[in-house]
Amino acid sequence: MKKHLDAMLAGGPLVAQQVIDATVQRLRDSGATMALAADRQQLFEVLEALQIHQLALITAFGRDIKAEIESASQMQVNPVRLPAGPLRLEDLTLMDEDQAEKDIEISRTIQLIDLKAEWELRELQALTATLLGETVLRLEANPCRPMVYARALSRTAHGIKVSKASRGMFLRTAGFAMADVLRDVYGDACRRLKGWGVQPLEFRSAPIVRAGTAPEVDLTQPDALLNLRDRLQPRHPSSGGAAQPQTVELLSRLFEQILADPRLEDAVKDVIGRLQASVVRVALTDPTLMSSHEHPAWSLINQIAAHASDHPQFSDSRGSAFMAFVEPLVDRLAVDDAPSAALYEGALSDVQAFIDREDDAQLQHSQVAVKALAEAEQRQTLMPLLRQQVMHQLQSAELSETLRRFLTGPWVDVLARTMVSQGTDNPHSQSLVGTVDELLWSLERPASELDRDEVRQRLPSLIERLKLGMEMIGLPQAERDHVLDDLMRTHTRRLRSAPAGGEAQPATPQDLVQQMRDEVLADGDEQASDSWAQDTSVGALPTVPMALGGVDEDSRVKVAAQRWLQTLTKGVRCKLFLQGQWVTAHLLWRSDNGEFFMFTSALAGGMHSMTRRALERLRIEGLATTFVELSLMQRAVDSVLQDLDEA
Repeated sequence: MKKHLDAMLAGGPLVAQQVIDATVQRLRDSGATMALAADRQQLFEVLEALQIHQLALITAFGRDIKAEIESASQMQVNPVRLPAGPLRLEDLTLMDEDQAEKDIEISRTIQLIDLKAEWELRELQALTATLLGETVLRLEANPCRPMVYARALSRTAHGIKVSKASRGMFLRTAGFAMADVLRDVYGDACRRLKGWGVQPLEFRSAPIVRAGTAPEVDLTQPDALLNLRDRLQPRHPSSGGAAQPQTVELLSRLFEQILADPRLEDAVKDVIGRLQASVVRVALTDPTLMSSHEHPAWSLINQIAAHASDHPQFSDSRGSAFMAFVEPLVDRLAVDDAPSAALYEGALSDVQAFIDREDDAQLQHSQVAVKALAEAEQRQTLMPLLRQQVMHQLQSAELSETLRRFLTGPWVDVLARTMVSQGTDNPHSQSLVGTVDELLWSLERPASELDRDEVRQRLPSLIERLKLGMEMIGLPQAERDHVLDDLMRTHTRRLRSAPAGGEAQPATPQDLVQQMRDEVLADGDEQASDSWAQDTSVGALPTVPMALGGVDEDSRVKVAAQRWLQTLTKGVRCKLFLQGQWVTAHLLWRSDNGEFFMFTSALAGGMHSMTRRALERLRIEGLATTFVELSLMQRAVDSVLQDLDEA
């Protein structure tokens, strides 16, 4: 395995060069097909960036490929476990729309690679599984899977200094180029491994269940197992009644399929397998076990399998804790001479109580993060009202565009944060609310010398409050300087002008030169205000945020996604595409207004928080869905039917 990884790592720089070279060629060939001026502008921007920084880009891409392969291979040896202590706010990364877009980009690249290199990738996975001594073919067994290269490409792309639209064009084009390159890379790797004498893993294919079709024997229907039992011929005829041997035969075959299920870890198979004799004893005395899929024995087996699958022991410490709890419980059931539905019902309640305690403990450990998210939601509710109030105050004011954008954007954020954290009646909150009126007053032309002096005396305190607010929201230093410089120039002009209704004082030559400089700076500032505003956060914008990536989402798809979000309640299982891979996640918490969601999964880190818009974007792109998986027992039944059809 090490020899194989060394070969793939050594080939990383060549892959990077081939992908970039092929991307440049594709972009040049597509020049004649660019119908829109905006497309041509993006094309020229990307080509210029690649031409100037091509060598550095290839080096960075090769380094990212190496880092991703090493990380993926290390996960097999030393999986990242969940932190044992309380979850701090800084431990919880909030997925916003930008991060969702990155995952969408990675997903599209993976799909391209999967389609282009499907057969080569399958063969490489089978060969890699053999190297690892696996008994089951898993995508994760291949440390050089498409996700690894797609994440490296995404990381490299976001290091290119181009516009968001141009970066999207680069990623789309590079995705096609990388799919072609990796098809050859995977093919070469397969030939190399076979040359070393490695044989692909042989595995039993899973039963095929076509989407949208019901299984041949649906366990949710009454007497489903009884109907299946009647189709069986006992392999070992008994002298007892006809029903008993068939019941024993069916249960034997079902447990055989459970122990062969590729989705279960060996420890889970062992635990469930211990229940076989106990379940048979229940079936011979309790007819409801064969007539209803809701019998506590089946529910317990399905619950153990589902929770253990969501938290595999190789990557999630919760899986080990769950199995440590389940094993003695199952042992008690296995040794009982007269097991009953009531006994299994009690065991099922114990398992569910354990899962509930686990969820409550996780939520308790995350209280700091939950509180922060709840406060963020309150701020989002307050900000439109506060922005409307500030805009009303500025209605007749003479302000530069820079100051107007600051007061209706970042400063509204300052007010919202203060009110949520300290309350609306707090003196500090009231002081910041009054800052807007005081600032507007300071920018009026002084009516007298006394007014001019009063403005000068109160300016230091006013400026200090503005700086404190900027610090509170973490406004970038460049934006702080931009606002304060604009404010200083405006105050300089107003305080030097003649008092309202008074006669102008004779200006010295120095005053005239300074006034001309101020006017030039002010004009330049007005022209630069739009570019500065582009760097402000989405929350600072005084209007409804634009659709991400310039995508004109179909209204019906968007409405359907919003309706799906409304159905999500605590405890629901979802499939989410996070960090470049699909994970099963439980919804642990959602804010009161549904603006923030917190999920838990077996992925490294364990906790995932995201905004409503981020989750909506994933849903629209087909990267978020409610998880409806066939139960372990239904899969076992399907496998038995497959064997019968093949017999």
